Amino acid sequence: MRALLLSLLLFSSPALAQAQPSPVQSGQVWILAGVTADGEQFRSVLRLTREAPKGQPWTYRADRGSLLYDASVPSLVALDTVEAKAGGLALACVSLSPAKGQTSWPGVLVSGGLAQVSARLGDAFGVASVARTPTDLKAAAAELRLGTCTLTRR
Repeated sequence: MRALLLSLLLFSSPALAQAQPSPVQSGQVWILAGVTADGEQFRSVLRLTREAPKGQPWTYRADRGSLLYDASVPSLVALDTVEAKAGGLALACVSLSPAKGQTSWPGVLVSGGLAQVSARLGDAFGVASVARTPTDLKAAAAELRLGTCTLTRR
């Protein structure tokens, strides 16, 4: 009985959940490069803090926003909100199916004010979920006036 309780405790601990394969780790540096629907280019560097992620999906805090990883989908969402707090643009890059071993993922870019980005995240997930090739992704994003992006782990 003691062995069963110990194994249940070990397999349900948050520390072990963090040990599951993930393309994201605390302390990493990520680059969000993107082009908006209007053709404006962005490049943003997100430096993740060293603290463990919180919640589900895992939320990693960064100097310019946050990076969310959901192993159940799987999905990766990078948010750069620093400029938006001063009235500028917020950026969100949504990428589906990040796999361990990759260092770069294509995605759908949402840009605008914080409220606009929040309202359009569902559209970005929709585009990312149906596009099978980079060409399909670009065409579907353009149809909904969304941009494209790449998330790169440095």
